[in-house]
Amino acid sequence: MNKKLFLTAAAIPVALIVPTVASAAETVTVTGQNIVNETLTVHQLPNNAIVNAYQWYYLEKVASEDGSKTSTNKPIAGATSASLKVPVEAAGKTIFVEATTTDGKKYQSEPRTINQLDLAITTPTLEGFSTSDFVAPGETVKVAGVTVTDKAGAKLTSGQITYSYQWFYQLGEGENSFTIIEGASGSTYTIPKDAIEKGIKDIIVKVKAQVGTSFVESPRSEVISISKEPTDTLANDIKNLLVNDNKYNVSDIKSFEEKIKALDSKYQALSEPAKGNVSNYAVLKRALADVDLINKLNEKVDKVGGISDKDLPAYIKEIEAAYDKFDLLQRSLDVNDALYTSIKNLLNEPNDLEEIKEVRRLNLAIVNLLSYSNGISQYVPSDKDSLQGVVNTIEADIAKLSQNYRGAVQNLTILNEAKADIKKVEQFIKSFDKLSSNNTPNKQVTVAKSIRSTYEKLTYKQLKLVPDKYGQLLTAAESAEESQIATLNNDIDSYIGDDIYPINPSASSWQSHVNNVARMVKEYKSLTKASAAQIEGYDSLVTLQKDLKTAEKVIKDMDAYQKLSGVTGVTESKLNSSYTNTLKAYNKLTSLQQSLVYNAQEFLLNTPKVSVDGKVPADKAAAEALKADIAKFADVTKFTFNQLEKAVDTAAQSYKKLSSGARKYVTNNYLLTAAQKDITGVKSFYKKIQTAKEETDAAKQAKKIESVQKAYAKLPANQQHLAKEQYEALLKNQIIDENAPNIKQLNDELATIVSNDQYLVSIDKINTLSKQYSSLSSSDKKLITNYDILKAAIADVKKAESFMKTYEKSFNSNPSTVIKAFEKLTSKQVSLIPSDIQKWISEKQQGQQQTNEQALTLIESINSLLVNGEYIAGLEDKVKDIRTKYDALSAQDKKIVKNYSKLTQAESDLKKVADVHALYKVDGDEAAQKAWQSAYGKLSKKLELLYKNMYPQDTK
Repeated sequence: MNKKLFLTAAAIPVALIVPTVASAAETVTVTGQNIVNETLTVHQLPNNAIVNAYQWYYLEKVASEDGSKTSTNKPIAGATSASLKVPVEAAGKTIFVEATTTDGKKYQSEPRTINQLDLAITTPTLEGFSTSDFVAPGETVKVAGVTVTDKAGAKLTSGQITYSYQWFYQLGEGENSFTIIEGASGSTYTIPKDAIEKGIKDIIVKVKAQVGTSFVESPRSEVISISKEPTDTLANDIKNLLVNDNKYNVSDIKSFEEKIKALDSKYQALSEPAKGNVSNYAVLKRALADVDLINKLNEKVDKVGGISDKDLPAYIKEIEAAYDKFDLLQRSLDVNDALYTSIKNLLNEPNDLEEIKEVRRLNLAIVNLLSYSNGISQYVPSDKDSLQGVVNTIEADIAKLSQNYRGAVQNLTILNEAKADIKKVEQFIKSFDKLSSNNTPNKQVTVAKSIRSTYEKLTYKQLKLVPDKYGQLLTAAESAEESQIATLNNDIDSYIGDDIYPINPSASSWQSHVNNVARMVKEYKSLTKASAAQIEGYDSLVTLQKDLKTAEKVIKDMDAYQKLSGVTGVTESKLNSSYTNTLKAYNKLTSLQQSLVYNAQEFLLNTPKVSVDGKVPADKAAAEALKADIAKFADVTKFTFNQLEKAVDTAAQSYKKLSSGARKYVTNNYLLTAAQKDITGVKSFYKKIQTAKEETDAAKQAKKIESVQKAYAKLPANQQHLAKEQYEALLKNQIIDENAPNIKQLNDELATIVSNDQYLVSIDKINTLSKQYSSLSSSDKKLITNYDILKAAIADVKKAESFMKTYEKSFNSNPSTVIKAFEKLTSKQVSLIPSDIQKWISEKQQGQQQTNEQALTLIESINSLLVNGEYIAGLEDKVKDIRTKYDALSAQDKKIVKNYSKLTQAESDLKKVADVHALYKVDGDEAAQKAWQSAYGKLSKKLELLYKNMYPQDTK
């Protein structure tokens, strides 16, 4: 047995059964100081030991039943690593570490005792109060500086120290005699508001600190005295800022400002609870604000010299208004009324007689811009430039007036309308920039139409400002196509006809005719719609252009036949086929188309020769006789329809009777075939004629006849000849529609309803013409070439009728509305208004434009209520007199009194002063006197002076 280990064990008996441990030579070595918060570390292990676990233990003495003490090992919770930071709980205790190897062997370190804690604490310091000498009721005192240390050297952390506090106050007169303050056991202590009243005047605090099981108590803190002295002094200084509720204790604004800023600095240095003890801080706060207002207004007055003349009146008015808002207390800062006097010197009420005289002159000048004749007004200056010059002069003179007197200038509506009319006329004249003599006639007419539209929207007054040359330019542009229209009508007339075209074309002139027709069609298409409506026969011209193309094909076919007939060796069948086909094409042409075929006669005379071979038939003579009869069908103009029908029937029967051999000798049988087709075509056409004849309704028959006319125009020439008799009979016997519109008459009437921008007919007549146009068929409407005149007239009638409704509704109650509506009417629209109504409106206009001397006199009287910002003596009677005169004015005249607000302000100020006077009681109690002083103190300087003037006995 290892004696050393035995002896050690004997010296430290244990109650636990522990595993066998290694010999002492194989113990664990630990390094580190035996101090709380220091770290102990396993430094060395026995040889050949592989340790995989550690446990630190307390070695404690435990009393046994027999009274003896035995040792026991208590594991330190969580201490299972090779190092251990000595916990606070270990102070004064013995500890060791046990290491366990992988094979279960255990090794222990030598036990070591941790030093006991020997705590020390500093005297607590306090913070949280306003001054170094006193703490005020309501403030919170806080323990700030307490330090706890271990004399043995342990480095304690704040988390290991637990503090407790107790506050005390001095009791009685005994020196350093303090008693506990119940409930005051925190790190802070809020001084009760009534602490002084409760005898709590000097306080201390003691702090106790605990670290583990060790305790230490601090010395008492320095004595802190509780006092209201600093805030009481500040409150008293603030109180002394006032003489009374309506007057500051001030002799010089600058020194007063310095004083209140110093007081505010003291106040701001206080803690929030201490500030609460200064109950009258609102007085200081207002004093600061009032001084700032006075200083800013003084600065504004000082800057007057740098303000422009234009802005100066408004600037001075702002200054005056700002001073008027000051109450009596604020005005007490205006020492010796220095600021008030400066402001008074700036004021200059508009009571200059010269300005009133100028207003009257300008009123008359504006009225004289207009003259009236036959119920129509126009400008006296004869043109735009002259009117502009007069308007500019008037406006410049108005600008020279003071602000108040500018509002007294009357009839500004006339001036504003003149400027608007000038602008309208300038825009109208500007539209002529688009018009040039270099433009095509079509372009000139198109631009002129746009200008005319603008022109017709001008009022009579505006029209009179337009120089005559522009009217002439417009008329010339509108008629730019007239010569073109006349020439084109003549050209078309020389080319078209009823039965034949009169141009008598030839091979040499053919292309020139084609070109001329194409030119005329192109010119027509280049015309404006209104000008195109004046072209006569354009439809026939278009038909001619088509007929030229149709005829040209037949002409070429005839030329080809003639050329073929002169070629040697051409077979009779080929020549005969060419002739027959060309003749058929020719016979299909209308008479107008045939008149264009200049080589027809030569072609018809050059019939092809036909040879007949073979045996001569017995009925050859009959065939030749039939051929002679058929040859007459080449010219159907020699037949009536009935004659041709009979002859064709006879010839057809004769042809059937011929033998096949004899029929060969009837070489012109194609004429018989063509005649038969003509008979069939005419019969079909006759059915259309018959349908039209049988119609008894005139309007319906007219439409059917129109259809017959179109069909007739398309018939080939031979058929037109055969049907002509019955066709003309139909036209001659057409039922006359008594209710059918007279297109020409309507066009003529429309052309005469307006002249020189004036309607020559009434609204009823225009409405009648509108109904007539509306009743027309769509095709007839296209024939009304003067529809644009009617369209404009209908629009003008609507405007005129709308105005008449306004007139009937408002003329008596609100004539100005009617006058404004009348001024917007164009010259043509005005001509639709009955002359007596025009006259009444003109008289009312002139009546409203008369200068009102009574209104101007009232303006002067109202302005005289104030002189340099102060009300005149006898204000009450003067205001009553002005009120009576103002109420007697008409509503229109009252609008002229632009300074009416000054009258109402004077009335309001009189009432305010009277209301304050009503509070004054000669023998009143203190409350009544204070109520009057409060109300009186709120009066502005102007009202204070008025009060003293009206009730001098109240302020003695």
